[in-house]
Amino acid sequence: MPDPKWPAVIPILEATGEYMSPDTKKTTRSDFTNFFIRFQPAPDAHPAYQHLFLIHQRLAKLLIEHPAMVQNVQQTFATPANSKNKVYFMWDFVLRTFQHLAAQVDPHDPNSSPMFQDVIGRALQAKMLTIDETGQLNKMNASVGYSDDAGVEFTDEIKVLANELDRFPDGLSEEEMEEAQARV
Repeated sequence: MPDPKWPAVIPILEATGEYMSPDTKKTTRSDFTNFFIRFQPAPDAHPAYQHLFLIHQRLAKLLIEHPAMVQNVQQTFATPANSKNKVYFMWDFVLRTFQHLAAQVDPHDPNSSPMFQDVIGRALQAKMLTIDETGQLNKMNASVGYSDDAGVEFTDEIKVLANELDRFPDGLSEEEMEEAQARV
């Protein structure tokens, strides 16, 4: 059950300048995700900003609902995960990227925010790691001691959505996309 102290909708009309979140030591990962799903971009936000905002929210929701997260969802955000698998890693990565977007990027003129290029780079990396079939993410996880990837795969819905991360409706020039891709 969502925390009743949180508003049903949390409008992000401008970059918050701070990383808003519930108490990481008291809030479960499920409720933590729910908090960020309540964020709503400014209705007149730049199309590229809105695209990244909404895709990251949907990905976070799909990732937290993935069967590989069952052992982790009722733990607090600050508690080391019971199952350190690629779904957990991507959930954390996607939510942190979303936090950067909400806190540091101007919704109306994202290209004026230095953090926007980082967000785009992180989005491209999330896409690459999610749809990659060579085992790159499994290798990365193994290199830091995450050993729970056996049999864990992203759902088709997650892969399709991740593949949309760099398909901006408009508002991002080809040059800006190339620059962001070069940073990944």
